[in-house]
Amino acid sequence: MRKLHRFYLLLGTIGLIFIARLFYLQIYTEKYILNAFNTSIKQEIIIPERGSIFDRNDKLLVFNKSIYELIVIPILVDERFNMIEFCDLVGITTNTFYKKLSKAAAYSKYLPSVFLPFISKEKFATIQEKLYKYKGFDWTKRSLRDYKVESSSNILGYIGEVTPKDIKKESNYYQIGDFIGWAGVEKSYEKILRGKKGIKYWLRNRKGCIIGSYNNSKNDIKAIRGNDISLTVDWNLQNYAEQLMYQKKGGIVAIDPKNGEILTLVSSPINNPNLFVGMNRSKEFIKLMKNTIDNPLFDRTTQARYPPASPFKLLTELVGLQMGVVDINTTFICYKGFKYGKKRIHCHSGIHGLPIGIETAVAVSCNNYFAQVYKRVIEKYPKNLTKGVNEWSDIIKSFGFGNYLYNDLATGEKGVIPSGDYYNKKYGITKWNAITIISNGIGQGEINVTPIQLANMVCAIANKGFFYTPHIVKRINHQPICNPNYTKAKYTKVKSKYFDLIINGMEKVFIIGTGKSFKSFDIRMAGKTGTSQNFIKVNKKIISLPDHSIFILFAPVKNPKIAVSVIIENGGYGSRWAGPIASLIAEKYIRNHVDRKSLEKKILTSGLQNVYDRIAKMKKLNNSYTKNSFDKKK
Repeated sequence: MRKLHRFYLLLGTIGLIFIARLFYLQIYTEKYILNAFNTSIKQEIIIPERGSIFDRNDKLLVFNKSIYELIVIPILVDERFNMIEFCDLVGITTNTFYKKLSKAAAYSKYLPSVFLPFISKEKFATIQEKLYKYKGFDWTKRSLRDYKVESSSNILGYIGEVTPKDIKKESNYYQIGDFIGWAGVEKSYEKILRGKKGIKYWLRNRKGCIIGSYNNSKNDIKAIRGNDISLTVDWNLQNYAEQLMYQKKGGIVAIDPKNGEILTLVSSPINNPNLFVGMNRSKEFIKLMKNTIDNPLFDRTTQARYPPASPFKLLTELVGLQMGVVDINTTFICYKGFKYGKKRIHCHSGIHGLPIGIETAVAVSCNNYFAQVYKRVIEKYPKNLTKGVNEWSDIIKSFGFGNYLYNDLATGEKGVIPSGDYYNKKYGITKWNAITIISNGIGQGEINVTPIQLANMVCAIANKGFFYTPHIVKRINHQPICNPNYTKAKYTKVKSKYFDLIINGMEKVFIIGTGKSFKSFDIRMAGKTGTSQNFIKVNKKIISLPDHSIFILFAPVKNPKIAVSVIIENGGYGSRWAGPIASLIAEKYIRNHVDRKSLEKKILTSGLQNVYDRIAKMKKLNNSYTKNSFDKKK
């Protein structure tokens, strides 16, 4: 009986060992599951086509084209794998093979990941015939972006391979080798454009060749194509604006003030989005990234910050009116500038020794007038200058300055609108006054804004006190957007009754002011020139560079259809480059053609390349000096 007991105990122990081993193999070891499954069944992840992108008039801008990719499940790669033969077949070196396999294994030994992307249809046909010989390798088909235009990568963006951070953020969707929007609307509308993945199951024979669908496709999950989007951009206007930027750096923003729709968003230098597609992508991307002189990947419409110069004077007056420190009858006499102590802010208005009112001050851009208004604003509360600056700052910010505008663009900068608390921290309480920060009154000083913020300000002025958040998408799947962030008006802190004075002055810019030379024949426009000071540090010395040319406008004055801001880097006076460009864009949009052919030809065929070449030499000299200094310290 004791022997029989021992036998049963031994039998039970052996049984438990087998059960434990079987449990381990089935639950914790996926290799055998994958081997069994992949021997007879091919699981193909169906990458959905991304949605197409159109302009506001349904012109197709971005579509898709099919490519093939080689995928690998590292744990299934046979130890007797003929690597040399495989490398010859797919056209890679053994070094590249090891790198790609290691990358795939680092992601997951058990999950499929892209081994070789961007395989053409012709090359894939050769590979597919012999792929069954190489265990662990398979193929999949996906679509690649096909940009129908050769510019505006700052708007359209481009796609690139997901990073580990992307995968971690959305591990239920992305896996290694997938693509994601990296810039422009491809990035900001990624979830709308990407669609939903599907799964297709195929039945294979023992050689790995597909012999039909598995289970009559009952287990398949259908991929859902991404949604199409229609931009607010008018491509004809966008293309025209880009042509006007010939040999010029800077940004152009045009917005419909009635709804906040962005009509044009030009950042120059201009990039071709097709350079970021397929095998060209890495080489071109690295080349552009290394160009620290021109910074071609930097979106100057949303990321570049500039002192706004004279266009900001319009807000100085509006704040003064709102705070009650000036009124419609206020005048100042200009003695060739605003003098404070031994210093002077020079004025080139041409009207000296006579009283100047608001409309004339706007038209001729009198520095003294706006410096006087700003001084009154700051000194409204004589015993509490901090309160005066804070009130000024709050009103300015209500026009969209000092924040990101909360739009649907992929990039943005909030800029700088200082407060009284800022100056207390910078100088110390009671150690500064209105004269210390007087440059703010004429759009210099610490103030920094982006071109899109300037265009938004113009919309608020055209609408006499309100604006709609600028946005780049008009329709999703051909249905109008209904997001209240874009469809509901935002009101400034300035009463509507004060805007007529400003608008009248802006119209006079084209009659008696700095815009006379490029006035439209019969379209009533309201504008303002600006000349923004610009400096660079070379060998620890501050060197003045050619000023930035700035112009803002809206048109027509009655029933405005377009608001424009233009900044031309190192372009000098606002009336030299930015003004003519802004007026041509407005005319082109309103009429769909331009009558001022001589002005148009001048802008289309001349630029500032010689100026940029000189500045580039200075920057290279500065970079060389900085590097040498760093090396010496080391």
